[in-house]
Amino acid sequence: METRTLSFVVVACAAVVAGGSVHGTATVQGAARVRATDLMPMVRVPAGEFEMGSGEREIDAALEACNRYYGECQRPWFEVERPAHIVALDTFWIDQTEVTNGQFGRCVAASACAPPVSAGSSTRASYFGVAAFDSYPVVNVTWEHARTYCEWAGARLPTEAEWEYAARGPRGRRFPWGDEYDGTRLNSCDSQCTERWAERAFDDGHRDTAPVGSYPAGASWCGALDMAGNAWEWTADWFAPYPAERQVNPRGPASGTERAVRGEAADGTRALTRSAARHGMSPSHTYAYTGFRCAGSADRPRD
Repeated sequence: METRTLSFVVVACAAVVAGGSVHGTATVQGAARVRATDLMPMVRVPAGEFEMGSGEREIDAALEACNRYYGECQRPWFEVERPAHIVALDTFWIDQTEVTNGQFGRCVAASACAPPVSAGSSTRASYFGVAAFDSYPVVNVTWEHARTYCEWAGARLPTEAEWEYAARGPRGRRFPWGDEYDGTRLNSCDSQCTERWAERAFDDGHRDTAPVGSYPAGASWCGALDMAGNAWEWTADWFAPYPAERQVNPRGPASGTERAVRGEAADGTRALTRSAARHGMSPSHTYAYTGFRCAGSADRPRD
């Protein structure tokens, strides 16, 4: 792969990039910048500490919510969030939204990325490469697809800790916007969804994936959008149990069999759209709702 020189344009917060991927606006704390390679807006996540993962009471609440809407849920699904532990992170940047079909298509056109394994989505036979869906999240990508794209763009995948901190913030919100679930703030399984666990009281307007940035009221504390619902997101880390001790800039174990994915998807439930929810997936696996976003360190985006 050719070596790329990273270039950014610093812009005002909540800017909408012409021809880019953000639909609607959100209040963004701090500066925002646009990655020149793919015109992706990135938001700054200031250094700080937070409690990563979940304690017993949160796991009890998640299991209860899961059984209420999904049924036959199992406590081990949520015990992977234990133990809650303190994590300290340096300042970093994270993409404001999931990478879109249009952006990923640029990498394919440059012969730097392989196309998604499937050109369809959950309910659409044709999706990737169709202009009408250019602003929608790219899906059906493996972990290697995601890693390769971020490197091409001059960035990297976020660590699992960075992803959760960008979603929850120092106050440890349950959802990106706060502690109470609100089905109007994300694309999840509601009245548009055909699954048996759909929450019929809400209507987010989409049966499948939605254009990125469609739910500005669901923005996280630092201005990141779509951190809950729409598409699962690959992270850099191998999936493994958490340590109990305080960590500084953790990068996960050195090896493993599954990579951590975060954020849930358009067919998701409230229990799994919580910002602490996590899941392991084989790096070679693809799914009609799995995409990604990129990140970068404050001064060294690839590191």
